[in-house]
Amino acid sequence: MENDIFVNSNKGWQPKEKLQFPSIFIWSPKKFLNWLISEYIWPWNIFYFLLALLTYNFFQPNIADMKTFSLDWVSIIFLRNLFLVVFFASFWHLRLYTFKKQKDKYKYNLKPLGKGKTWNFRSQTRENIFWCVFSAVPIMTAYEALLMWSYSNDYLFFSISSWYNNPFYFCIMFIVIPIWHNFHFFVIHRISHIKICYKIFHYIHHKNVNTAPWSGLSMHPIEHILFYSSLLIHFIIPTHIIHIIYQSQRASLMSLYGHSGFAELVVNEKANITVPHATYYHYLHHRYFECNYGDLSVPFDKWFGSFHDGTKEMHEKIFRKKNNVI
Repeated sequence: MENDIFVNSNKGWQPKEKLQFPSIFIWSPKKFLNWLISEYIWPWNIFYFLLALLTYNFFQPNIADMKTFSLDWVSIIFLRNLFLVVFFASFWHLRLYTFKKQKDKYKYNLKPLGKGKTWNFRSQTRENIFWCVFSAVPIMTAYEALLMWSYSNDYLFFSISSWYNNPFYFCIMFIVIPIWHNFHFFVIHRISHIKICYKIFHYIHHKNVNTAPWSGLSMHPIEHILFYSSLLIHFIIPTHIIHIIYQSQRASLMSLYGHSGFAELVVNEKANITVPHATYYHYLHHRYFECNYGDLSVPFDKWFGSFHDGTKEMHEKIFRKKNNVI
């Protein structure tokens, strides 16, 4: 059939229907609210909000202390970021790959993770951990420290001192920030696929054709600088420190579970309770490279002709003129 889903050669999991962008661009208040609550906010964005709230109230240095750069308060930010990345990446990796709690259920690629001379430390996982711990976390921390020092010294063009000054704006920013991040990610991702950029730095991330949680932040330092530069938006829009924390943590943790290699995380198999994990949309990008640079929340790929919906027809349309047709 013309629109059959493109078959995985490794017989891994794939959706039964082709990928589609949400219908929010066909205006319907009911459809929009349904998408906003059930797909956009729940479950992950509400989780990021609660995590940011917890972090701000219990693990955030005092604003007065951050007026001057000091190892004391910067180390607090570094250690909490290190804990979050290591904890969540380890949790998902151990559950899905070490103990195989759900075996291959919902797994996109059934091949084992890479080992051998092509990987530093002769292991895909060990190489991924190295880039996450020694590049992602320090650069993530550097951006946060810069913004929080600027916030404390009132160097940001705008800043919000408290949520109750404008509660509607304060809350709506938790919805707007992910849209900004998705746009920024699409742009820097397309730039990263320019031949010279790919050769210098982006190839490291794409060594992970068969992705796992640690793959999400396994990037060259140049790419981490570009990736976390989305945080610089806080210099020019009115935000609070909690918005900075929210965006930074969301970008990091979304990358980790977004590369888990599993479409769903099984919470209770008998009751069929699952939590959405890595999208087939981004799996296709890691498999075919030149498609699906963004995500399904906003149709940038559709507008710029790089959308792969998982069908044979779309695959042939995108790769007809390329030498690496699969």
